[in-house]
Amino acid sequence: MRIRAALSALALAGFGLVGTLDMSAQQGANIEGRVEIGVPISTKRPTSTYSRSVPGAKLAPMSELRNVVVYLIDAPTRAMTPVRAEIRQLDETFVPRVVAVPVGSTVEFPNDDPIYHNVFSLSRVKAFNLGKYPRGQSRSIRFDKPGIVKMFCEIHSHMSATVMVFDHPWFAVPTSEGRFELPAVPPGDRTITAWHERLGATTLNLRVEPGRASTADFVLPVPARP
Repeated sequence: MRIRAALSALALAGFGLVGTLDMSAQQGANIEGRVEIGVPISTKRPTSTYSRSVPGAKLAPMSELRNVVVYLIDAPTRAMTPVRAEIRQLDETFVPRVVAVPVGSTVEFPNDDPIYHNVFSLSRVKAFNLGKYPRGQSRSIRFDKPGIVKMFCEIHSHMSATVMVFDHPWFAVPTSEGRFELPAVPPGDRTITAWHERLGATTLNLRVEPGRASTADFVLPVPARP
């Protein structure tokens, strides 16, 4: 009886050890890093018969960080709580021009200009047309599929914005200092991208170890390799 009890206790201890190892193997790890804009980005405001002449703003490199989204590629799908975001129409510009949200989120489009605006998209992810509406009014749209949705104003051809919709939590917009963090990333070989609305995507591959933070730093645009 004593031998049998000892064997049972040893077996239970073994199962407990396996369970602990399994939980450790599944433990995620943070990816932290910084995004920098390598060169100034000029903004061109094309003339349009549908728009008044508005001087183009000279954007400093740091201001462009708001138009970057850092995210995992091929991340496992995970349900998230939808949010409400906002893209305002101000001085014939969408502010901000880039928004990142989970699937199921709603984006408001208030008009702060003393003129009519329109918001529409021909994207396969979400095609819509909110029609023309004046200052003080706001219209909204719900984004129920993951992907990139580019939108424009039918009246002012130089206006554009992007909503990036994700079906996982591993995405972030850098701070004003360019810092970002993706928390509890599943361990394994991962691909992380820093996407900019005009510079495109810059991609890094890294190995995420359980419980061990990783670093991913980006410089946009990346100089061409010889």
